[in-house]
Amino acid sequence: MEKMKENITQVIKKSSVFLLLETVLILIITTLLFLVKITITPWHLGIISVITFVIYWKLYIKENKKINIIAVILALIIFAGVTFIEGKVYDSTADGNTYHKLAIGCMKNGWNPCYESSEDFNKEQGNVFDTSDENINTLWIDHYAKATEIFGAVVYSFTGNIECGKAYTLILMYSAFGIIFAYLYDEKKRSLLASIIVSVLLVFNAITVVQIFNYYVDGALMISILMIIFSLIRECENNKEDKRTSQKENLIILACNIILCINIKFTGVAFAAVYCFAFYVYWLIKSYRTSKEEFKKQLKTYTIFYIITVIVSIVIVGFSSYTKNFIDHGHPLYPLYGEGHVANMVVMEQPSSFNDKSHLEIFLISIFSKGENVSPTYSSENIQPTLKMPFTILDGEIKNYSIPDIRVGGFGPLFSVVFIASIIGTIYIIASLIKNKKWNMLIPYGLILGITAILILALDGNYWARYIPYFYSIPMLVLSYLLWNKDQKLKYILGIILSIVMFVNVSLVTYTTLINTRNTDKYIGKHVNEFINYYNQHAEEGVEIRLNHMGLQGVLYNLDDLGIDNYRVNKEAELTQEGFMFNY
Repeated sequence: MEKMKENITQVIKKSSVFLLLETVLILIITTLLFLVKITITPWHLGIISVITFVIYWKLYIKENKKINIIAVILALIIFAGVTFIEGKVYDSTADGNTYHKLAIGCMKNGWNPCYESSEDFNKEQGNVFDTSDENINTLWIDHYAKATEIFGAVVYSFTGNIECGKAYTLILMYSAFGIIFAYLYDEKKRSLLASIIVSVLLVFNAITVVQIFNYYVDGALMISILMIIFSLIRECENNKEDKRTSQKENLIILACNIILCINIKFTGVAFAAVYCFAFYVYWLIKSYRTSKEEFKKQLKTYTIFYIITVIVSIVIVGFSSYTKNFIDHGHPLYPLYGEGHVANMVVMEQPSSFNDKSHLEIFLISIFSKGENVSPTYSSENIQPTLKMPFTILDGEIKNYSIPDIRVGGFGPLFSVVFIASIIGTIYIIASLIKNKKWNMLIPYGLILGITAILILALDGNYWARYIPYFYSIPMLVLSYLLWNKDQKLKYILGIILSIVMFVNVSLVTYTTLINTRNTDKYIGKHVNEFINYYNQHAEEGVEIRLNHMGLQGVLYNLDDLGIDNYRVNKEAELTQEGFMFNY
């Protein structure tokens, strides 16, 4: 029985590593092909899958071949299954149907973001429609980081359905679950219950679940930064020469998540850089205290590792954004910074009552407020955050958690309770580690706490949960500590209680998200079917479409997938907001 459990755990872990590798190799190989002027084809996904298998096999060549094969089969089934499910659900979000789909559709149809502007990529270049001159989204498409869009375009090219490309969030969630679960259950010999609780709650949270069925990227960013923190902690154990931990495997996982984190969003650069640099310094100081020989060895290993990872992240995968932005505009983060940069949307979107408050005050108010979209964009009546008591849920609050970019209280309706427990737990952990002189645990833990606090206090937008995904590491570390040893009954019971609150919190978000997704998808499906019937009756003379606003051209790729091509877009937008992003 024990051998069977170990084999199953290995299959789960290795299938997770395979999916992580494939996701990152899609970015690396596709961008390398862009650089030699080869655009995306339906062959990309199959060829990259074969390359992934070769690298995966080399990594685990000395281990059980049967388990290796089963893990690959499981990974491919999960990839295909998730992609199939995503293809059946329409993305109804504004962001998804504006710049995300527009970038994905352009790349799928031959746009090379390393050398061309999306605004100029029109019918004569191979696109299915001419991009509107009024579409501000071309600015974001040309200059923003493109990891999820490149992934989506490769999958889209293979399946012919643009909705399939949003599979990345679920794939990364499974990947993180499998790696964390195997670490806890197999390597650290934690209980099965504790291993499942921690690994499930890590990936299922209020940020990830609301973005499973759309092209938002914050859930994927959250998984990548949490996995970076995990790998940094795990690497500290490698420094203790724990023979059960594979350093090669861990550094590959770390590198993959750094590449993802940096290329999913611009903020990923800051997140990855500060955590990685702090641990880099810690590893070198620790090795120097051991011996000069050990210091030289660690200096060489980690310096080479980070140089290669940064080059791949910025110069190769990030060429169409960071490198090109620097060459063309003098700043890698253009248009957010540099000459001619746009206004800071995060500050513009915050409630007016935040204007005279410190970052800490803004953060705390959001944590203890009703979950809702309180911002100038969503209300012209100057509505402000509504403070509430922990363990309470206000009228209309739950339904707000179907919003993928919810502004205030975005970690969930019960997260204030989790926050209080996390603060108390953190104080207890620090005191316990100091009392027992466990410096090898205290210093890494202190680094994570310190960096998280600095980011919260230094950066704008800490009222908006999806912009501070790294903060979720704090309650997860407290939960892991409480559940670490089931023989310590009191701590274990407190950990179970905390996990129940966290589970209820995310379950409420999941429930409202699934209900909203089902109802919205049903509405969209009805609207699209009615349009198809109308189009079939008027296909010869063509039909006229009015987009809900001119930035929503990404939805036209959905029409292309349905074989609808004889249409014209009226330049006057339809402002009723009815239908699936367009009317006719």
